[in-house]
Amino acid sequence: MVDSGTFTLYLEGARIGVERFIIRRERAGSAGFVFRAGAELSLKLAGSTMRVSVALETVGPSYRPLRYESEINGSSATTIVGTLSRDRIRLDVRSPRGDEMKEFLVPGQVTLLDKYVAHHYFFACKLLAAERYVEASIIVPRDRNQETVRIVDQGVEPVSIGSTELELRHITIVSQTDATHHVWLDGDRVMKVEVPEHAFLAVRSDNGDSFN
Repeated sequence: MVDSGTFTLYLEGARIGVERFIIRRERAGSAGFVFRAGAELSLKLAGSTMRVSVALETVGPSYRPLRYESEINGSSATTIVGTLSRDRIRLDVRSPRGDEMKEFLVPGQVTLLDKYVAHHYFFACKLLAAERYVEASIIVPRDRNQETVRIVDQGVEPVSIGSTELELRHITIVSQTDATHHVWLDGDRVMKVEVPEHAFLAVRSDNGDSFN
């Protein structure tokens, strides 16, 4: 197991729910390592309660997304399945509005960052490897959107997580729409995510809890 735990999620300063996640690594022969990540989110948005289940599988040293599944239960139940085929990612979406398919061309570095899902930033930050910055594509499945981003290592700085002050590595992910995703890492563990332009904040609220 690589990591597991809980994030408390906020939108516009108000608590909207929690995310419980786990990330595992397995050897996959000549392809290198396969990472499998899963999470359960309990959210309250615009007065509606929903549960979201997500699962992501990546392959190889570039953490290329191989398969993604998202199931949203609530007033607008939605299922999203993403699959990689060569240099394309295909999204198949089933919702009350009907079935929808969308494809994205992804010849270079790519990662998934789904809406309100904090543990996905583990994979985005892994794209840096030993570099100070890289350019990559991100796919946002719930928005059916693709953006080019610049991922930059900003160095180490003190950050308060709850009542504890930690020295954390600060990574920024700047999109072409000028939204900046701020991520703070303790080693490989995502401790905090903030996207000011989206009024979104996720803060680690566990000490390596097991996944239930």
